[in-house]
Amino acid sequence: MSKLEYGERRTSMRLEHGVLSFLHAGQGIPVVLFHGLNGNAESWRYQLHDLAHGMEMWAWDAPGYGDSDIAGETLDDLAGVAIEFIKRISPGPVNLLGHSMGGLVAMRVAMLEPDRVRRLVLSCTHPGHGLSAAAATDERYQRRLRELQELPGPVYGERRARGMLPADTDPAVFQKVARIAARSRPEGMSRAALAIQRASLQAELDRIRAPSLVITGDQDRVAPLSKAEPLLNGIADVRHLALEGLGHAPYMEDRRRYNAALIDFLLRRDTE
Repeated sequence: MSKLEYGERRTSMRLEHGVLSFLHAGQGIPVVLFHGLNGNAESWRYQLHDLAHGMEMWAWDAPGYGDSDIAGETLDDLAGVAIEFIKRISPGPVNLLGHSMGGLVAMRVAMLEPDRVRRLVLSCTHPGHGLSAAAATDERYQRRLRELQELPGPVYGERRARGMLPADTDPAVFQKVARIAARSRPEGMSRAALAIQRASLQAELDRIRAPSLVITGDQDRVAPLSKAEPLLNGIADVRHLALEGLGHAPYMEDRRRYNAALIDFLLRRDTE
């Protein structure tokens, strides 16, 4: 895989589970980006564009999303694919940015392979719901999966965007979030939802050694501060950024504030 200048491109590689597709852009410090349950690599377009001058970024389509083949149905299955991906793209430690579902993947990678993670950004996420295998898809997720299978894509996408975003969100941002959600694949989202429901990382948060930034939005109804608080209490080297007026897609809702936080945290020298 050749290095890029700043230009973004979509490409793929074959890993043990099958094909993994991703967007790649930029030059500089290595950053791997993991999207949320109703996202895909396209969720990070603003970051891939705006931060390309200082960061080399890989935004994956999680297994079962975009053009990526499905993997298993546990968080460790997703983390295993992520670790194999990271080993293929970078010889040294990388920075991880995980949003919502992607935050759980990023945390698990940081626990399993701490020497491969330089810094960790956890965006609008939580340590998992910790439900038993027998009850691992609660009614909310079962309803969401039924909607994805039964509703036209644009209708499903708009429903998800309304649940993620404040009422006064810029209509252009709303439509971008809705279009991405509309492209969710049932076979990928069902497995990812199951992984989130079963996961319970709270007791292992002290295994994360990387300096970490937890980002929350005060209008986020999906992963509010109350769900993120275990991360603030359990990760040893952690700081918190609360973004006022933003919901569950702050990387799109206010790219300027979000990207400024990434620059400040990820480009900071390790000795500071």
